[in-house]
Amino acid sequence: MQKRAFSVLATFALATFISVGSADAATESYTVKPGDTLWKIASQHKLTVDELKSLNSLASDSIKTNQKLTVSSKEVVSQQSVAKKPNAKVGTVVKETSSTNSWKNAVATTVKPKEPTLSSKKILTNAVETSLPLLGTPYVWAGTTTEGFDCSGFIHYVFSQAGLKMPRLDTIGMHTNSFNVDEPMPGDLVFFQNTYRSGISHAGIYLGDGNFIHAATQKVEISSINSIYWKDKFTAFKRFNQLN
Repeated sequence: MQKRAFSVLATFALATFISVGSADAATESYTVKPGDTLWKIASQHKLTVDELKSLNSLASDSIKTNQKLTVSSKEVVSQQSVAKKPNAKVGTVVKETSSTNSWKNAVATTVKPKEPTLSSKKILTNAVETSLPLLGTPYVWAGTTTEGFDCSGFIHYVFSQAGLKMPRLDTIGMHTNSFNVDEPMPGDLVFFQNTYRSGISHAGIYLGDGNFIHAATQKVEISSINSIYWKDKFTAFKRFNQLN
């Protein structure tokens, strides 16, 4: 009798779990858990923080435990489909993410690598020397100061301090405005794809010996390109076009 009662209870619990799961899937919503942040939730659902805030009409980055958030949008899917159309032309206006402040024309260029000049080498060296004291600086979405950085904001700050004046770009903009290098030097850029979104989505500064420094999910830290997580997402070593 006890076994039968337990079986009935287990079946009811499983049915309830499936029902709740199906409801969440149908409404495509997410319940905030302790320790969650907008960035973490957006990353899990392949959204930007701005898209997540827009879907939920959030005026700030503040969220509460057990809060229900919408995590999908037909508009987002539609934008991604348009971006993949075969007749899209290089040089069209590309909307930047929340890591940037305006619209810019991003034009992919092919640059034949040259031996870096002494001034270019100096900037690369300065970039490494500038980046290392920033270890431990907290991650802040769209951050560009020593109060906090996101990955592109960190690179922009470092190279500006190193002597390379350039506009504030997101990772895609930096990828577009740089060229591939077969033999990377410390100070060169390293790019990754398919991290929190599809395509080019993360970048850091190469330190040599397979290591790079970057604004990771929590803080500025040093990671190995050959680690389990990063090696499958690595795309290229690159150098800013201005340094050719």
